[in-house]
Amino acid sequence: MNLKRFIWLALILILIQPKHTKANRNHLGFGFDSPKKSVTIPFKSYNNLIIIESVIDDKIKLNLILDTGMRSLVLFNKSYIPKMSPRTFDVKFTGTGIQEPISARVSINHNLRLCEDVVANQINAVILKRSNYNLHQLKGIKIHGAFGYQLFARFQVKIDYKNQLLTLTEPVKMKNIKGFESVPMSIYDTKPFIETQILSKEKEWKKLNLLLDIGANHKILLLDESSISNSVKWANYNQRIAEGLSGSIYGIKLFANEIRLGSVAFKKTEVLIPTENTYRHEAMEIEKHGSIGGKLFEESTIVIDYISGFVFIEKHEDSSKISNHPLAIINNPL
Repeated sequence: MNLKRFIWLALILILIQPKHTKANRNHLGFGFDSPKKSVTIPFKSYNNLIIIESVIDDKIKLNLILDTGMRSLVLFNKSYIPKMSPRTFDVKFTGTGIQEPISARVSINHNLRLCEDVVANQINAVILKRSNYNLHQLKGIKIHGAFGYQLFARFQVKIDYKNQLLTLTEPVKMKNIKGFESVPMSIYDTKPFIETQILSKEKEWKKLNLLLDIGANHKILLLDESSISNSVKWANYNQRIAEGLSGSIYGIKLFANEIRLGSVAFKKTEVLIPTENTYRHEAMEIEKHGSIGGKLFEESTIVIDYISGFVFIEKHEDSSKISNHPLAIINNPL
């Protein structure tokens, strides 16, 4: 084959190669609409909740809270989708702050675009028939709903809280990231759990199995004060301590001297203890002591990797120090 003929054949092969365009990348669920391996998306933050601007069905703009505890796309009102699907069905919905399950309607086969390069195709929207109005408006930002699991199940997700940047990367199995602490994470019923250590009043490190719930605006929430100490009596459970999906959560605010995720230490950490009748959680076959909210990482960067089974937490100068001080628990009247 002479050189001229070879050049023409090469040009023809280049021209007939399929291009990565929005029209022919009909992936199910979340994916990239371009041949990129990584995409960074800016987000807004209020009280360390991650709020992402998105567009549903290429028509309506939405502000959505990113929430690891959220199994599906959840909307607060049916007016937030352009058109309900012809086939819908009713479900019961539970979550933080819900005393009783509430009714919702599921509309199928929608798309949700987070930016030019990231879109979810053929996903379902769960529309609540009632929800907590305290979550509908955050610092002047109208909130339309929340989502989470479908994004985390698809990508390695890096959250830079300080610079308000979310980076999605095609997943690759890994156990370590330079400058980060690797903390094993288990996924149960679409929700991530990590082992956490807290220094008890008896000067002992206690291990707790906590839900990693970045859609919650607290640092640590414990379902039972005995996780810290069974010798302490609590009082004044009537404070509003947090907001849940369907209502306010009441209880008490305390402070712990130190909580550890791997070797990363968090000192003087706020701990919430809710009353039983204002906090509902699903019965689970694994032991659950409470949750870690996004506020714990307000000055940090974390990488959540469902595929590798780790959450990577940015190390700081106190990370290698293990405190021998007892847990200081102080009633906080706020």
